[in-house]
Amino acid sequence: MTKLSNQNLFEFLVLLLLTDFVIFGLHLAARFYPGTTSLYWAIDADRSFGETFQYIKELWLIFSFAALTRIRSDWAYWSISLLFCYLLIDDLFFLHERWGDEVARYLNLPSMLNLRSQDFGELAVSAIAGIFFVALIGVSYWLGSKTFRHVCKRVLVLLAGLVFCGIVLDAVHVIVDSISPEFPNFFNLLEDGGEMLFMSGLCWYGVSLLKRGEHSASSF
Repeated sequence: MTKLSNQNLFEFLVLLLLTDFVIFGLHLAARFYPGTTSLYWAIDADRSFGETFQYIKELWLIFSFAALTRIRSDWAYWSISLLFCYLLIDDLFFLHERWGDEVARYLNLPSMLNLRSQDFGELAVSAIAGIFFVALIGVSYWLGSKTFRHVCKRVLVLLAGLVFCGIVLDAVHVIVDSISPEFPNFFNLLEDGGEMLFMSGLCWYGVSLLKRGEHSASSF
């Protein structure tokens, strides 16, 4: 595999972020341009242009960390690859929405704090998935090399930002939207836009690790 230069990696990050901001601009233009009815440009719409770009980044992350298991001869990287595999499948097939609805129905969860019972079901499904992957990556971290632990810390910081935007801000969005519906566009940008930026950071970091090959990640 040809190793990328630091300049190439910087340009790759710039391309990711520029694409994100172009998508933000298209989202705003579609929302405020009279007569626009298509949701394809809305970052909060399913199967939209922005969400498709997220799928691509998640796919690159799956491949990047899977490749690292071979390049660094360390199976611990599979735990991170599997995490992004779950995120991609969840986004593609709406797993936490579908399972969350089933959980809410089965447990007869109540609605409260302006959140639907399905919202609580979705939070429960996300929490269960989170616990599973925390355990999986935690074991990999405990048994893994110093290099893997270093990588894990950086990935988890970016993942924390992704979770904050995707779960915490999503719940706040639902509550605020039921009280003051005039703020949806602001929260769409904050929530979905934040997810896109953190995913771009993760994608850049995952691909940049391939540059280092078998070398230590202690300074990266």
